[in-house]
Amino acid sequence: MTKPRRIHLTPAESAAKGLRCRTHLKADRLMPGPDARPAGTVWQGRGAYDVYDLADCVPYRWQPGPAQERRQWVSACAQNLISGDCLVLDTETTGVGDDDEVCEITILDVTGTPILDTLVRPTQPIPAEATAIHRITDAMVASAPSWPEVAEQYAAVVAGRIVVAYNTAFDDRLLRQTHQRHGLTAPELVTDCAMLLYAAWNGEWDKARERWRWRKLIDAATDCGVAEDRAHRALADARMTLGVLRYLQRRTNGRRPPRTKVAAVLSG
Repeated sequence: MTKPRRIHLTPAESAAKGLRCRTHLKADRLMPGPDARPAGTVWQGRGAYDVYDLADCVPYRWQPGPAQERRQWVSACAQNLISGDCLVLDTETTGVGDDDEVCEITILDVTGTPILDTLVRPTQPIPAEATAIHRITDAMVASAPSWPEVAEQYAAVVAGRIVVAYNTAFDDRLLRQTHQRHGLTAPELVTDCAMLLYAAWNGEWDKARERWRWRKLIDAATDCGVAEDRAHRALADARMTLGVLRYLQRRTNGRRPPRTKVAAVLSG
C-alpha cells in the first residue's frame, strides 16, 4: 500500500530550497510579485503558511488594507463635498414623531459662516421632553418667525446645493413635515449624510442591522476633536457636523491618528 503524498514542506525543507514566508520577506524589504504564486506551504502544527521563491519577489511596497482603503474612500467623499461647496444643515424640533416640526434651523457654508440661523415659532407647544434636550422653550420662540416666514429664504439657500447633515434622513423628514403643516411644498434636496460617512470611517460593524454602527454627533465630534459645549442647539450641532466633515477630509491617507495616551496617576 503506497503512502499518501505529503503536500506540505517541513521548515527545514523550505529553508533548504531557499523559500521564504511573507513575514521573513517583509523583514528583508521584499514581497511576492504581482503574479507570484506560493512555491509551497509549510506545516506549523495547526495549519500551514505559504512560502515563496526569491526569484518571484520584488522590493517591498506598502499597500493599504481593506479598512484603510474604506477610510480613504470616506475621506475622498468628504473632500468632494467640501470642494463642491456643500451646505451644512441642522434643525431642532418639537419631537421626532410624524406630527412634529422644526423649531430652530441653521445652515452653514463650508467656511462655517451662517447663511440661515433662526428660531422658528411652531404651531404647537414644545413638549417638556424636547426642551430638556435642546433647551428651547415656548417663551424663546414666541416672537420668532413662523415657518412660512422662513420657507422662502430656506428654499433660496438650498437651491442647487448639496446639503449635508448629521442623520440627514431625520432633518429631511422633519423639514417636509413642517412644510406640509403649513400647506407648503418642500424643495427637493440633494443630500449627503455626515453620520453615515463617519460610521463607515469608524468601522464598527453592527451585526444585527448589517451596517456600520451609527455614532451620536457629540461622540463623533469628540473623537474628531471638534466638540462644542452647546450641543443640541442648531448652530453648535451644525458647526460640529462641519468639523467632523473637515476631519474626514483631512485624513486622506485613511489612517487613524494615534490615540492620546492618558498617563496613569499613582497615588501616594
